[in-house]
Amino acid sequence: MTTSAFGDMLKEWRTIRRFSQLDLSLEADISARHVSFLESGRAKPSRAMVIRLAGALNMPKDMANNAMHIAGFAPVFPKLEKEAADLAPVHDAVAHMLTSHDPYPAIAIDRHWDVINANTSALALFAATGVNGATNMIDALCATGESNVIDNWEETAILTLARLRAEIAQLGGDRALERYAAQIANHKRLAGADLSDVDFGQAVIPSVFNLSGKKLSLFSTIASFSTVQDVSASDIRVEMMFPADDVSKSYFEQRLN
Repeated sequence: MTTSAFGDMLKEWRTIRRFSQLDLSLEADISARHVSFLESGRAKPSRAMVIRLAGALNMPKDMANNAMHIAGFAPVFPKLEKEAADLAPVHDAVAHMLTSHDPYPAIAIDRHWDVINANTSALALFAATGVNGATNMIDALCATGESNVIDNWEETAILTLARLRAEIAQLGGDRALERYAAQIANHKRLAGADLSDVDFGQAVIPSVFNLSGKKLSLFSTIASFSTVQDVSASDIRVEMMFPADDVSKSYFEQRLN
């Protein structure tokens, strides 16, 4: 039986997605026999077939490009410089979302949770929590674990860790995110803690900040730019924080007066 780099890659991603050959054949609308031939190297994929399989396996755009390269084809998704004119509408959209969300905090982050942009309220929150100038949200979270600025730090950290692990699984592995996950998991305040320690009976699970003598509760929603075709820009997420109670709402809205 012959093998191929593409066949090995296809089998690896099928394993990541926990697909049998039959599962993948049904998802990609091809025969299980053809999947077997592709994995063994007895058949070579066309460009259209690589795109179909990448879609069926829900590969991230950079991994789909890698699959195209391994199969001998040009990348299908662009990877533009941040300053490229074609990405200006994306950056404008991010800036608009951040500004429009004031007086509540909002940040834009990339795949590795590095801060791309933040509105004035988020910058004020960073300053108040002692992480002013933070460039990565995982580093910032771990830094706040050295104080009591987040009342439910353990709960917040556990949920963040679960989110990180889900992202790692979706990406098929990511060394940078794996390091960040280990950074949280190994934090001294999480010894022996796990998801069972979180009360999932709550309608929302906010982070509770101890600021200015008040307990401020904020929960987050996340807007994804995954429909953008550029590899890096498609990983941008805008995290918008909302007050979970009237005290928190008043605290942030007083900035408008």
